[in-house]
Amino acid sequence: MKRLLSLLVPLLLCASAARAQIGSFGDVPIEITSEATRMEGGLAIADRNVIIRHKDTLIYCDYAQYNPDTHDSYLTGNVRIYREGHLFTADRAIYNLETKILNASSFEGDVTPFEFGGESISTLNNNSYIGKDGIFTTSDNSKPDWFLSAKTVRIYPKDRVIFSRVTVYVGQTPVFWYPYLYQSLNVDQSFSFTPGYYSVWGAFVTSQFTFPISDTISGKLRLDLYSQRGIGVGFEMRWGAEKRSATPFIKATETKEEKQARDVQHGENWGHFLSYYIDDSKPGTNETSLARENINPNRYRVSMQDRTFLDTDLYTTVNVTKLSDARFLQDFVPGDFREDPNPDSMIAVTKWDENYSAILMARKQINKDFDGTEKLPEFAFDVKRQPIFGTKIQYDSETSTGMYQRNFANGSLFPDYKSFRADTFQQLSYPGTYFGWLSLNPHMGVRGTFYEDSGFTQQDIQNITTSNTVIGPDGLPVTTKTTTQQINENLIKNGSLFRAAVTAGLEASFKFSREYESVQSRTWGLDGLRHIVQPFMDYSFVYTNRNPEEIYQFDRFTPSTQVPPIDFPQFNSIDSLDNWSILRLGVRNRLQTRRDNTTINWLEMDTYFDIDQHRPDFGNAALLADTGTFSNLYNSIKWSPLPWLGLNIDSQFPVFDHGFTQVNTSFNFQVNRDLTVSIGNRYISGNTQFQNSNLLSFGGYYRINDNWGFTVGEQYEFATSTLEAQTYSFSRDLSSWVASFGINIEDNGGKSTYGVIFTFTLKDLPNVRFPLTLDPSSIAGLGGSSSSK
Repeated sequence: MKRLLSLLVPLLLCASAARAQIGSFGDVPIEITSEATRMEGGLAIADRNVIIRHKDTLIYCDYAQYNPDTHDSYLTGNVRIYREGHLFTADRAIYNLETKILNASSFEGDVTPFEFGGESISTLNNNSYIGKDGIFTTSDNSKPDWFLSAKTVRIYPKDRVIFSRVTVYVGQTPVFWYPYLYQSLNVDQSFSFTPGYYSVWGAFVTSQFTFPISDTISGKLRLDLYSQRGIGVGFEMRWGAEKRSATPFIKATETKEEKQARDVQHGENWGHFLSYYIDDSKPGTNETSLARENINPNRYRVSMQDRTFLDTDLYTTVNVTKLSDARFLQDFVPGDFREDPNPDSMIAVTKWDENYSAILMARKQINKDFDGTEKLPEFAFDVKRQPIFGTKIQYDSETSTGMYQRNFANGSLFPDYKSFRADTFQQLSYPGTYFGWLSLNPHMGVRGTFYEDSGFTQQDIQNITTSNTVIGPDGLPVTTKTTTQQINENLIKNGSLFRAAVTAGLEASFKFSREYESVQSRTWGLDGLRHIVQPFMDYSFVYTNRNPEEIYQFDRFTPSTQVPPIDFPQFNSIDSLDNWSILRLGVRNRLQTRRDNTTINWLEMDTYFDIDQHRPDFGNAALLADTGTFSNLYNSIKWSPLPWLGLNIDSQFPVFDHGFTQVNTSFNFQVNRDLTVSIGNRYISGNTQFQNSNLLSFGGYYRINDNWGFTVGEQYEFATSTLEAQTYSFSRDLSSWVASFGINIEDNGGKSTYGVIFTFTLKDLPNVRFPLTLDPSSIAGLGGSSSSK
């Protein structure tokens, strides 16, 4: 007959030492439920359908012996131990209810996302275990489609698992062997072994090993072998929020800028150190149509990014990158090269307040193969727009001072220049609403800038004559002379200079709207419609007593297809400030509807153009692609009628005057649950600063069935009739894995690079590629940045 026995009663009949043990055991009774329970030789014996409960521990088994003196439980037959959300099963085990020490044979268990088993397991301490002849997998099938078999396994729940002499099996086939393997349970890319082929490197094998340095710092070692380039080694460290960003628990779509903004908002420290070195056996390899300079085979990259909060509103920023040469990123980290070919190097201390910010910064161009503007140092103090003494008059300002130097890359014809500069801008504005509908914001500002040195560059044409002696047909030497022209850029200095400027402007806008409740369409996601129309005007006037041609250009105007901002402090090209009188007219249209208990923008369209009563050239008329009185007509359309349909069109046309044409289009459409298509086009024609282009991008994913999928991506340039990029891949769902295979081909000005894409990705650990990832642009660690970036 089944009965419940509380050990409180028999233990009261034992010696006083037993009662003391209970007192030190938290005064929590131990309950044993079984079909037959008895006391025998000081031990509690339970037989058949045994259940033992104490605090957060629950044990099931067929037979148990409990020693009240030592708190050891001897368990046999279908042993199951539940504790802190973890399950261990075994044929037999010894478990101490007080110390939580476990020794078991023929065990199984789980540490999310792994399931494991082995011949024996023992507790190292209260929170770690060691297993012998263990098997680990994320597959929940009775016959797992992959697993790790290790001679010994150290398990640290919620932290890490360390394997010794481990073999990786896919199905029942061994595919890799490691003498030692570390798998973090909260940091991605803990181990990686990546073979492949890329035309720039030849056959290659990259590997990385992640390990904890402390509770807040993780480290990573790299060893890469390239058949055409040699051996590369690297070391990385991450700490603080940057370490957490490498875990699978941070939003996968979060950008680097969003993460840093979140860190500033919450005052979170973060950092990342990266180093990489390779003795390049073929540094002259060039898969582009551009010429390449001689490169030293000792190639490296060292970088560090860090943000440390000294207080809730005071923090330091470090961003330093040293490269061995200008081609390192292009050769070994093409993804980073496309994003930022000239990485910055600066350190700063920032004081942030709701009303102002102060920054002390030093920027140094430590890579002499790149152009750069150095600030050694610069102090900037910005006052955010705020009312003066509680009135409606708003005040804002920005002030900066420092030593500035413009350095050009080694071998450049342009001379370097430098100057001390002090600049201040003070502005008053009076925003308000009139007649209940008209918003006006008149503003006026003054700017004063002092340069210790000023000047400009001037071209000098130099005739160079070279002699060449050859042997003529008669066997006598013949000397020939060749004259060539070389253009040199000379620096003309004008001494100190003070520039004064006055700015003024008026912003005006108003809104009117109309609602159409009868507009209802489930197909187009419409539950009522509201049309908002907002005409606006922005007039800006600037007068300065100096032409920017006389001024050294540090914070300078950069050519762009878009019109520059005409208000302050949004316009921040301090040294390119020029006289202008510009009227910007436009209208914003919004179509809004209700969805999911909120209001969304169903369609947005912004249209505007400039009337240039006095057009600035920012010190270089050659920078202007449009020199007429009227600018292009700009139009931006964003249409998001449904979650699975989106269209963006940014365009500009020379409607009123001569100019150039540009249209950028992107279209995303999920045709059905199996097919997704994206189409983009970049078109530009007639801009003297940029090449004509008509680039078509196409991408798509087709789900063939529950197990197979196909992905395609192409870029075709109609202006040169060139298929610039191609990607084709198949993916296969393998229960616990997703495998993909494909080809990537890129055209680099007539020369092609190609690679093979072959990946195995664990579903339960999507950031851990077990990996056969052969897409060169996406492999983090080829001297490059993390995939979490």
